[in-house]
Amino acid sequence: MDTLFAHPVQEPMLIEERGVVVVEVGSLPKGDDDTFRSDNVVIGICMSGSAEFLYDMQPKVFEARDIGITLPNHVLSNCVTSPDYKAMLIIISNRIHCTLIQRESFIDYNKYHVRPALSLSEEQFERVIEVVKVIKSTSSISHPKRIEMLENLLDILFYALTHFRGDVESQTLSSRGEQIFSRFYDLLLANYNTRHDVIWYADKLYLTPKYMSSLIFKTTGKSANEWINDVLILEAKKLLRHNRRMTVQQVAYQLGFSENSSFCRFFKRETGITPKEFRMGQNEVI
Repeated sequence: MDTLFAHPVQEPMLIEERGVVVVEVGSLPKGDDDTFRSDNVVIGICMSGSAEFLYDMQPKVFEARDIGITLPNHVLSNCVTSPDYKAMLIIISNRIHCTLIQRESFIDYNKYHVRPALSLSEEQFERVIEVVKVIKSTSSISHPKRIEMLENLLDILFYALTHFRGDVESQTLSSRGEQIFSRFYDLLLANYNTRHDVIWYADKLYLTPKYMSSLIFKTTGKSANEWINDVLILEAKKLLRHNRRMTVQQVAYQLGFSENSSFCRFFKRETGITPKEFRMGQNEVI
């Protein structure tokens, strides 16, 4: 097992340098306020024990022979693991992630936004582990075509997972909702600091606000407006905590609020405290 000083998903320089990191872990990552948001695609295979956590505020259980794929910018929180929890992680750099999307091997990409995990049969689990072992050994060699080999191996893994999911679906409400949510979420991550209105996102997706919001709520259990607010609060806390030279007003403008007062009202409505009180509380922790 690789020796790392932090949880491997929290080693961005190492991930980008190596392209793919394969490592065993006995815990889930934790960031500020017991939340963690990865910048990378992470494939997790539960080898033993179990883990319980919130994925985008939705409760999830991860047990032996489960495999999960978490996409960039989704949030893990309230993580609890059993004493015997062990998992194998494949952490994929952004450049390889982009290549896989272009090659269309990761054809289930949109579905993992909403349904990140699946349970494998014993036979399926053994097949996946065989591929993972080859990926692990390949990731550690020095070879001019190492990245190309890793991309080809990941192609094989993703094609196998697509087959195991059995998700060759007709255009049901569920699959339609997942497609719409995936496109909405990507748009939101790119525009949250300038656009806070559901109407704008619906217009970009050529949908009515009512129809888009209805699909997203039925698919995720949260409305489009709640998703917008969640992302804004997450980013606001990040700026208030780590960019201490920025005033609250500068944070407000950075997030697309035209007035500091409207940002403060929004923050208190969502968290129960003001931005200043949140920052003071962080000072006490530090």
